[in-house]
Amino acid sequence: MNKQVAEFIGTFTLVLFGCGAAVIAGADIGFTGISFAFGLALVGMAYGIGAISGCHINPAVSLGMVVAGRMEMPEAIKYIIAQVSGAIVAALVLLIIASGTADYSISENGLGQNGWGKGYLGEYGFFSAFVFETVATFLFVVVILGATSSSAPATIAGLAIGLTLVVIHLVGINVTGVSVNPARSIGPALFSGWWSIVQLPMFIIAPVLGAIGAGMLFKSSLLDTASSEGDDLDDITSLRTERDALRQERDMLRNDLAECRSKSNTTPEAAPVIPSTTHTSSVSKPEGLLAPRGGAADDLKEIKGIGPAMERLLHSLGYYHFDQIAAWEPHQVAWVDDNLEGFKGRVTRDNWITQAKLLASKQ
Repeated sequence: MNKQVAEFIGTFTLVLFGCGAAVIAGADIGFTGISFAFGLALVGMAYGIGAISGCHINPAVSLGMVVAGRMEMPEAIKYIIAQVSGAIVAALVLLIIASGTADYSISENGLGQNGWGKGYLGEYGFFSAFVFETVATFLFVVVILGATSSSAPATIAGLAIGLTLVVIHLVGINVTGVSVNPARSIGPALFSGWWSIVQLPMFIIAPVLGAIGAGMLFKSSLLDTASSEGDDLDDITSLRTERDALRQERDMLRNDLAECRSKSNTTPEAAPVIPSTTHTSSVSKPEGLLAPRGGAADDLKEIKGIGPAMERLLHSLGYYHFDQIAAWEPHQVAWVDDNLEGFKGRVTRDNWITQAKLLASKQ
């Protein structure tokens, strides 16, 4: 529930301050000021609730996450309900505030609703509006998926996403008022008259199509970084080198032991054998799950050292959640380290347990 509360608050903030800048201060700050109001509201929420819910505050972003394989649909539906609710409440609060002056009229001043055609800002036609909303949402969600990937620096993700929203508004306010967010369009439209409601479906369909396109692009791995693949190869090479060094050390110990026995002229009844493998009876596989709890797995890629391929491997072994990994005992870590084909030793080397405990505590 805390994630849904965070999404409600985040979307409420975006609509109240973004649309509020247009309705209350638009004449003074212009399109540039309105653009920064939307972008900075998103930046603030990214750092305020990002650690709780990921700060989607946009149904299109949540659907893009689903298509990209980073979120399950049941959880996305909960997010979307919270987002739309937050936008509607924010629009109502903005209407109450704006109505506090005699100069305000919703028919003349509006509520920051989106639109197109005759009488709306630049009076762009439907086709121009549809293309802009689809393409802008596609690029916006590409930035979000890229900035929040495991290989990107997490500390600047909110700033990059917020500034992207500023640029989108600078270009598109005169076209549609800029939606790229169905919730942001739904809230003001419900209080702005029948024509806004008639035009509303386009501001739902176009952003959803753009987000699906971005999600499919990331799902296809076309934007996977070559360096991450190279890192995996380097990791495998490094582990093989360590293995060969251990084997050489084992052989040297055997030779030293044989030489010591020869010099002491002792013949033990049963010469000890140095094992050729590190497996012991105390090593055991951690218990897994048949499916993620609640139908939604955690984004294990948030753990350093886990990429898409590793996440799929962990899912196949029944590990879907941070708290599962955080609970592994040393002997279970040893089993996982030995059985991650192509990634052996990764759990210990990247200290998954500490990372998983930290991520689990934030949920």
